[in-house]
Order: sequence, then structure tokens, then C-alpha cells
Amino acid sequence: MTAALVPFLDAAGWHDAAQMPLAGDASSRRYLRLARGDDSAIVMQAPVATEAERDSLAAFLRIGDHLTALGLSAPKIFAADPAAGLLLLEDFGDATLARLLQRDPDLAHTAYLAACTVIDALAKAALPDWIARPDPKAQAGMITLTLDFLPQAHGLADLEPMLATALATHADGPPVIALRDYHGDNLIWLPDRDGPARVGLLDFQDGVALPLGYDLAALLDDPRRDIPAQWRAALIARFAAVHGFATDQAAARIATLSLLRNLRILGIFHRLAGQGGKPQYRAYLPRTGALIDRAVADPALADLRAPVAALRALTAPWAEGVAA
Repeated sequence: MTAALVPFLDAAGWHDAAQMPLAGDASSRRYLRLARGDDSAIVMQAPVATEAERDSLAAFLRIGDHLTALGLSAPKIFAADPAAGLLLLEDFGDATLARLLQRDPDLAHTAYLAACTVIDALAKAALPDWIARPDPKAQAGMITLTLDFLPQAHGLADLEPMLATALATHADGPPVIALRDYHGDNLIWLPDRDGPARVGLLDFQDGVALPLGYDLAALLDDPRRDIPAQWRAALIARFAAVHGFATDQAAARIATLSLLRNLRILGIFHRLAGQGGKPQYRAYLPRTGALIDRAVADPALADLRAPVAALRALTAPWAEGVAA
């Protein structure tokens, strides 16, 4: 943490709290847990050296306010110094859905179902006028991060436009707010709250308006962990019933959005493992590839199999050295 932390905590009235560093995420943000008696809070320090970093912090605050206004559980802001990148946040605790999945599968199932009700709530909410609304072409452009690591020959030239066509065909309809990093590490179980508020939301600063189902694809097709196959099938069936899709339509929608997301994540994890100096992310690459293969196996995505197979062949060396 920077020298600005001491005066920040003084002004917030937390100067006498015990401090404990918390594990970071894929970003360059850093976190401390403050403890004082029975009270606790989280200090987040976000990088703010560039305009993009300052915009990201502003988006966190803006989207958090919007989620709170919808009755969802974004962390309360107790104090803020945006110029220094410092926020003092409500502490949701450590009961992430990822930990529940490991320790208490029955409770995790309940929590994952509650996470789906958050998606339902966001689908019902009007889009704020400030939210970005990428069209299918721009959505498909999200995989450029991966394609930029690869030669432009070998059958990849058609992948992005073909993905845009699949998105327009199988993931059409009015967009909804997607928090994007909607997975078990960023969702906290809050059993003392009611309804969708039982799920604490973190890491939502990259939220944009995307096709309905994007966050469900992120939740169920998570490269960091395996979700039980029967849960996945049941939650997609639930999604179809709640949002008025036929079962095959819902499956094609989730497959298309999962393909989009994991084609992008493949490049993100490769970059983090190499240029980002976080080699632990290489261990997720085999599962990311398996999720891509499963998505493109959906009958609706048959036309994408050849270019995806070309990409998978070119990216296979990225996972070399990872234990099977």
C-alpha cells in the first residue's frame, strides 16, 4: 500500500485497526482486511496512474451504486480517495462460492441457485444510459486479445466474423448488464440476507451490456473449477424456463457466450502466465481449452468448429508443462 494509506485510514477513523493482507486477483489491485473488535472492513488500492486505470475505478463506483439501487449486494463504500486509488469497503467475509463448492456442496448448490437469481434481477432492470452496449461485431472483437498472440494464417481469419454471426443468431435480443467476471471467486455467500442480495458481488468494474446469459456462462463454464454436470444442466434448464427459451435455444445461447468468453480468457491467462509474471494461470489453460471444445460441440456452432480447431492447435503449446 502507498504512503497515502495512513492519512486515509486516519480520516476514515480506522487508524487503530489491525491489518492483514489478502490474496489478490488477476488484476494489479491490492487488498487489506482491517479488524477492530467485532468490526472489519476491506481496503482496496487500485492503480490510478493511467486514464484507463482511473476510468476502471470510476466504473467500479458507478456500477456498485447501480447494483445497490437494485437491491443487490455490492459492498458499501465507507470512505474513498479516488485520486489515490483507495476505497474502504464493506467486508463480505470469506464464504466465496468457490470455497463452498469445495467444503459444502449442498450449500454451494443453494448459493449457485441464488447467483442465478442475481442474473434474473439484472435482466429485469432497465439499462442505465452510461453503460456500454457493444454490438455482435464488437462482442466478437473481445477475442482479439487472444488472436493477437497468433499468426493470422492457419484458418483464423474467419473466426471473429463467424463468431459475430453466431452471437447475432444465437444470443440475440435486448442486452442486459453483465458483470463479466461472474464466477465463484467473486461471489460471496451472505445467508443472513434475502433473495438475490444473499450473493455479495465483487470485481464488477468491467460490466457492460451483453446478451442475456453471458454471466450464466461465466458462472457455469469457469476455467478455475469444475461445476457438477447435473448442476450445469439443471441451471441452464432453469434459465430457459425463467426467460422463455426452448431448451435447445438456451443451450445454444450459453454455448455461444461460453465460447466467446473462454476464447478471450485463453489469451488473458496466457498473458498473465507470461508477461504478467503469474505462472499459476498456466494451470487453468487445459480446462479453458476443454470448455472451448465443449461449447463448439453444440450443434448450433458446427460452422465454427474448423477455425476453433485451428486456434486450439496453435495455442496448445501454451499449456505445455502443465500436469494432466
